[in-house]
Amino acid sequence: MAENRANFKVLIGDDDSSAARRLSEFLGERGFATETIFNGKGLKEKILNWQPTYVVCDLTFPSFNAPQLLTWLRDPGFKDNRPKVFVTSAHNVISNIRECIGLGASDYIVKPYKCEDILTRLIFQIQSKRELLFDGTASSKLTGGDIYMHLLDIVLREALSGRDIADILYNLTKMISITLSAVRCSVISVAEDLQTGEVSASSDDRKVRGLKLDMNKYPEVIHVMNSSKAVIIEDLEYDPMLAQIKNLVKGISFNSMIVCPVKRNNEMYGVISARMAKEHSKFNDRDIRFVNLVAQIVSLVLSTNINMPHEFLDDNKIKAS
Repeated sequence: MAENRANFKVLIGDDDSSAARRLSEFLGERGFATETIFNGKGLKEKILNWQPTYVVCDLTFPSFNAPQLLTWLRDPGFKDNRPKVFVTSAHNVISNIRECIGLGASDYIVKPYKCEDILTRLIFQIQSKRELLFDGTASSKLTGGDIYMHLLDIVLREALSGRDIADILYNLTKMISITLSAVRCSVISVAEDLQTGEVSASSDDRKVRGLKLDMNKYPEVIHVMNSSKAVIIEDLEYDPMLAQIKNLVKGISFNSMIVCPVKRNNEMYGVISARMAKEHSKFNDRDIRFVNLVAQIVSLVLSTNINMPHEFLDDNKIKAS
């Protein structure tokens, strides 16, 4: 391990020579190559000639302090040779920390520190790390499970956005609709007697929020309300049982659908459903899991949102007429 660490060179700049030497010896004993400097006058030259991997520099280093060092290191000429800077200071002032981090410092360590603390920070920086690139622009480059995780990231951001509950529900249904290419995705609140319902949000039209529904026309919703389990209906067009009564069935405008339970404060609130176009036949497992997870997120939003409009409150939920 020491042989590998020797590839990482640490330059310690501090006018407290005893502290600098103590840290240098500590890191040297653990396999790091180290150098010390006690005045900022020679700091630039030392960095250019020795090319350290890390610089541990005091905030108020004489002649060339840490902010000046960080500003100098931002020069594009350094490219891949730019060392990472750990700023040390006895002043734990928020403005100082923000200034240094904003200028590119990798860490800000408050004095007095233990040499073990510096070692821990160094090892953390040495470890390989990968940044998340889920910023919306990279989604077209993602495939398989990466797309799935990307979509969940977007859904969670929307759920935590703090927007009006009606807007959140509409946006979540829209996300499902776009992801699955669904004809319609809706969140439906269902009355306690399971006879009537109301659209809380629908992906195809904001204006249908509040639309009253006769639950007798939606047996799949009633089943979910009774079982608290998701229902997946697939390939109605080629269902042999349905084919026998095809001419008797009216108003079927979908070929497949997913219906998942939605709860509020651990009580059944209603469902979220995604209806697919007639040409759609089968769902893959990822799509089913995605809708089910969004349903759970909707349940959390309904359970934790303290600024719910009047029509979303339990006391004002649809009652049987």
